[in-house]
Amino acid sequence: MSGKNQKIIKVMHIMKEYANNEGILSVPAIISCMFERYLKETSNVVLVTRNIGSLSKSKAKVQEEGEIHPIIKHTPNLISVLHKILSFKPDTVLIHQHLGSFFELFLQTALKVLRVKTIIGLDLVQEHFVSFKHKSFTEFIGAIKYYICIFLQLHLADRIFCRTKNEIDIISSKMAISKNKYFVIPPGHDFEIEKQQKENYILAVSGWWSDRKNLHTILRVFSEVIKKKECKLVIVGEFFKGRYKILDEKGEMFTDKYETGEEYKQRIMRLIGELRLKDHIEFVGIKKGKELQDIYKKALIYYMPSKSEGFGMVWVEAMASGTPIVAMPNSAVKYIVKDGITGFLRDTPSGQKDAILKLLTDNELYAKMQENCLKEAEKYKWENIINKWKEVI
Repeated sequence: MSGKNQKIIKVMHIMKEYANNEGILSVPAIISCMFERYLKETSNVVLVTRNIGSLSKSKAKVQEEGEIHPIIKHTPNLISVLHKILSFKPDTVLIHQHLGSFFELFLQTALKVLRVKTIIGLDLVQEHFVSFKHKSFTEFIGAIKYYICIFLQLHLADRIFCRTKNEIDIISSKMAISKNKYFVIPPGHDFEIEKQQKENYILAVSGWWSDRKNLHTILRVFSEVIKKKECKLVIVGEFFKGRYKILDEKGEMFTDKYETGEEYKQRIMRLIGELRLKDHIEFVGIKKGKELQDIYKKALIYYMPSKSEGFGMVWVEAMASGTPIVAMPNSAVKYIVKDGITGFLRDTPSGQKDAILKLLTDNELYAKMQENCLKEAEKYKWENIINKWKEVI
């Protein structure tokens, strides 16, 4: 079909949060920007968000990086969202960040009546489907509502998109949904795929450090590593602000214990003192853009044994930097990091220590894994990811 006669598909993205107060775009917002960049010849893209965050900061950031925003509509309630749908008349609606939400359930029902193709996004980790143990009566009722809402949402959706097969595993273990509805498309990246001269440090990156991210395990393992091989640990990110429920060590269910980010920070600082690691560790805070890329590219190893993870760009960013990974073989990680190829997946701290030491001492293996990482990162470039979306919308 010639370009002149090709139908323009109207695509609407609906999400809770466009950007945070610092202007950092949410993953769904980035996906919508990529639609605008790569599909503008064939698609008319509109983004609808309930929380616009710091739009001026995010626009400045995106403009600085040469990106284009789609048309953005701020719609804080269901009525205003429905109004935008009726005025725009989309062919396809992609709904992000509303899983388990009655807002979305009502919205999907309306879209079904209007005969609009609806694609719902999953970004789950196992903890979203914990057992009912350690729940108060109010939490128990809330969990029942959550299950019912998700079940109805997934049945109403025409298609369900996942970032990895991990989300399919989780849902399939809890409820019967047709496998034909699912498709997997991960987020992409714009990192320069290259390797640089490495410096003598191991890297750990998280936007918000909490017990789930397992920084305490990172420190204990690192303290054993430096007994055999001298190096440094660089930690990017800040500690979680607020209170959270602690996961068990398998990352499968919540315990009855709570902790604040500040309490976790104090726990970590005490551990650094006990292990005498102060001179071996550098906390560098939150880093973004080119500065973050440089930190990845100079790191010898990316080490992140989280108890539970959804799709994390950190794995892809490490691979794009030619930085082999050591992690736990759980949740989404096992679908992103290829054990023995782009890094090592090990269940135990001792296994992680051995994997790190192997990478630090086996130059031939390290060089091979570097090349594997760079090759794997190509699959996640935005132009390749958007080609997959073309087939779906």
